[in-house]
Amino acid sequence: VPARTSWPEYQIAIDDEVDLDSDGCDEDSSKSLVMQKHGKPDDTMQSWMDQFEADADNQCWAYFQERISRAPEQVLRYCRDPNVKPLWALSAGRPSNPDIPSCSYCKGPLCYEFQIMPQLLYYFGVRNEPNSLDWATIVVYTCQETCDQNISYKEEFAWVQLYPTSISRP
Repeated sequence: VPARTSWPEYQIAIDDEVDLDSDGCDEDSSKSLVMQKHGKPDDTMQSWMDQFEADADNQCWAYFQERISRAPEQVLRYCRDPNVKPLWALSAGRPSNPDIPSCSYCKGPLCYEFQIMPQLLYYFGVRNEPNSLDWATIVVYTCQETCDQNISYKEEFAWVQLYPTSISRP
């Protein structure tokens, strides 16, 4: 059955990101963002920063924003290095090790290979409405051993991190 909606086709340009230490949430990131914009914080700003930093999702969101601000049009992040971690938008909604299954072909471990960023929704023309398509990030895990080269298309594992319904992110 043909789809009722078709999305536009785009060419993806590949740019390297020099800093590949993306574990997800840097505890000093929210402080560094404020310091860069405002210099030394006054008492009011320090109080606000303390409250902000107490929330792990806020810390993670600040780090996420800082990283994607380097290339805000990015829609896909790819890295096959098993030591690199995905860039998470929130601390909640991440998979734990038991959530990530083993390879269905060789039973070996899966590792992060790429992630689809929420900016893709903008390029698809998705509006910010209550029941519209939305995600914080989609992370795809593939076999660490790249097993069974004879299979053209293999089933991989995708983890969709959603925004909490009580939080509205721009």
